[in-house]
Amino acid sequence: MPQSKSQSHCGRRPDQKEILRTDARFDYAEDHILTIARFFFQSFACPQSHAWLRASDIAQTAFGDEIGPIIAARLVDVLRSVREARRSVFHFNSPVCEGCAAIVSEHERRLMGALQAVCRGNAGRAQTELMMLCEGNNITQSLGAMTRLSLMLPLAQMQAEVPADV
Repeated sequence: MPQSKSQSHCGRRPDQKEILRTDARFDYAEDHILTIARFFFQSFACPQSHAWLRASDIAQTAFGDEIGPIIAARLVDVLRSVREARRSVFHFNSPVCEGCAAIVSEHERRLMGALQAVCRGNAGRAQTELMMLCEGNNITQSLGAMTRLSLMLPLAQMQAEVPADV
């Protein structure tokens, strides 16, 4: 019986404004934040998918029972504020297709770049990334939401470093 082409082998390649996820060099928390965000995006794009449930599960698994739900909620605040500021569609890659998930879209790259900049105290870069992501519109809400999310990430990183048998 012939094999059907699975989603894991879609053959997608990055376009000129995209990068490979491995080239992004995300740390543990950032890598999981991107995956969680993609499931939330999928839920926005296709509400009947209930992908937000998978986002919540990943947050809880990656960051623990106490911190995970807080990170998920704060990430939703970031995404909501960006959606309110943007006028055009946010391009994201599928979290369930191995080939697509290996690529970071321009919009995802700017979102994650802003988060990295906020976490590292680089306000200028954070503002630039958010201004580009929000298409020159007001970034005040997005920057505030991202700052609140960033405050949880050191706790998330500590949670990730705790051995599973503790």
